[in-house]
Amino acid sequence: MLILLLSYVIILQKLVLCVVKIYVSFTKGVTMKISGEKIKQTVSSVKEHWSTPPEGRYIPYKEILAYSVGGIGVKFVIYTVWYISLSATSLLAGSALGLKNGDLVKLNMIATIIGLFLGPIRGLIIDNTRSSKGKFRPYLLYTGIPSAILLTIFAFLPFETMTYNQKLWSLFISYMLLQLCYPFYDQAYTTLVQVMSPNSTERADVITVSTFIYSLAPTIMGFFVPLIAGFTGGLEHINAYRVIMPALGIGGALIGLFSYFGTKERIIVSKDYTPKVPFFKGIGAGIANKYQWARSLTSWCILLQAGVGNVTTWYFYYGIKDVLNLSTEQQGVLNGTLMTILGAAATPAMLLSPLLIRKLGKRNMYIFYILGNVITLVGMYLFVEQIWVLYACIWIRGFFNTFPLIADSAMSADVLDYQQYKSGDRLEGLMGQFVGTIGVFVSMGITYFTQTIVMQNHFGLVDNYDDLYKASFREPISKGMILIAFVGFVLALIPFVTMYTLTEEEHESHIKVLKIRAALEDYATDSLSEGQLDEAKKIYADSVNEYNECIEALNSASNRKERKKLQSKIKALEIVIDEKDRFATEKMMKKTAKANELLTHTVEELYGISEPTLDKYNEANAMSENTKEEANLKATKLKEASKELDTFHKKAYDYIQARKLIKQKEYYANWDKIFVAEPELQEV
Repeated sequence: MLILLLSYVIILQKLVLCVVKIYVSFTKGVTMKISGEKIKQTVSSVKEHWSTPPEGRYIPYKEILAYSVGGIGVKFVIYTVWYISLSATSLLAGSALGLKNGDLVKLNMIATIIGLFLGPIRGLIIDNTRSSKGKFRPYLLYTGIPSAILLTIFAFLPFETMTYNQKLWSLFISYMLLQLCYPFYDQAYTTLVQVMSPNSTERADVITVSTFIYSLAPTIMGFFVPLIAGFTGGLEHINAYRVIMPALGIGGALIGLFSYFGTKERIIVSKDYTPKVPFFKGIGAGIANKYQWARSLTSWCILLQAGVGNVTTWYFYYGIKDVLNLSTEQQGVLNGTLMTILGAAATPAMLLSPLLIRKLGKRNMYIFYILGNVITLVGMYLFVEQIWVLYACIWIRGFFNTFPLIADSAMSADVLDYQQYKSGDRLEGLMGQFVGTIGVFVSMGITYFTQTIVMQNHFGLVDNYDDLYKASFREPISKGMILIAFVGFVLALIPFVTMYTLTEEEHESHIKVLKIRAALEDYATDSLSEGQLDEAKKIYADSVNEYNECIEALNSASNRKERKKLQSKIKALEIVIDEKDRFATEKMMKKTAKANELLTHTVEELYGISEPTLDKYNEANAMSENTKEEANLKATKLKEASKELDTFHKKAYDYIQARKLIKQKEYYANWDKIFVAEPELQEV
């Protein structure tokens, strides 16, 4: 065991070196070969940019490290919460507590229905969070430790003396209490990276590096959890969880604080009053987002893969013991070793991800992940009886399953940028919950289908989990789960390939347009920051010039591949160029006409209320916060002032949006003055 631990430490040291080297190469836009000289360059670059980010970037290296290391702790907590899932396929619920499959399915449906309301509310709370500490960071501080405490309390409940119903409801109540904490914790960490930098490429790079590091969490757990379980009665016994859950829960929450204390939000928090987004308006914005629909439909199909995780669990804790005739202690040591090896599948995938993102793009990388699962699931189905071949397929599948950890988060940020481009609001919280709003029903259906119809009614897995030690019982049910997952991934290809058509060039154009819009608005309100106007001018001028160059190149191009590439680029550049005539389109003219009609009335006429001024809020915002007492008083005054403004904005939301739209139209009257007045910026 000592040899395994030492090996593990050596591997971790090498991984850290690789991670640092990868990110440095990202910032330089090259892939570096390992040599003594390159290592020296890497060390020098780390020292230089430890506290100051590289040119064109926003995040210093120490912040990336804090975010990434904190992610290990966050994932420890999240993965530990999964032990308390309302599923008989969970070793804790099914084997350790002996709860019936059918009862857990019923409680899971109740929890899912409750989650239908909790998810969007959680998103709304996050979207409307206004704090000096940021929009997401506070939840890393205030929800991680409560989650850990709840896990610890649950582990030490006197299950040995409880009746069946007491065990059942203890699990359900604990699970629901955790629903009030850990989703905030998980979402805050995942979404935080989207506001650490306004640079899309930098966000993708940080996601890659952080995912590389926090993916060590399941590997570490995979080594130590079976090892601990092997000497505490196995994961089929509650005593194992009385060691595992407090250690991972409390330890994880403390490590997660690195992400709170060591990071900074840069693109969301405003010093001025920001109106709250009404709940149903936010949901409506999500529904209108075609790329979010594409991602949602795809993810709902992929939910069918849930049963494959059961297969892995069954063969780790029942199959291997049956095939190799192991003692509990021997099983613990072997499982720890195997989990470490299987967890290492993420390492080559992480190293390959930067290349794939740059060569294929995030969309094609995600397709690569889906196709990889289709192929490996075929292998698992064919060789389910050959345990070592099955493990090989699981390893390869783990390799492919690493890609969405990077691609999905990066695409989520791109979709939020698109949302801001279309509506003016990013809606991180509500957009983050959009999949779950409808997906809860999909999840309920899949849970009922897999656990009740397939596992229980068809294969007879009710409460006698010792049946899984028998190959004659274990193999058919495993094949059933694999086949369902295969169908899910095949179906997932359809909406993703046909609906998610957002290219890297189009996303880049969305960012350019957002910068132009910000410059126009700040120009009109005389609040331009240094260099903001020059950047907007350059964006527009470069886009016009590049567009004309692409048109010229397209006319002379004979190669089909080259023509297709040019056409894609032209389409993306048109997004920037057409921004000049944004309010000249038929759709926008109808929208502005409707807004003007609404503005012919007063707020009092429409809503029977008077519009409050910002005086009270501005006075509160100008208060000193040098001491703790001053900061608390300022927070109280801001809350009081915001409450009045929030009430008004909720009632008069349509009126305010109409006024905002007409004001934006006025900003565009400055277009020629800003973008065409100077000779070097004249349109071609």
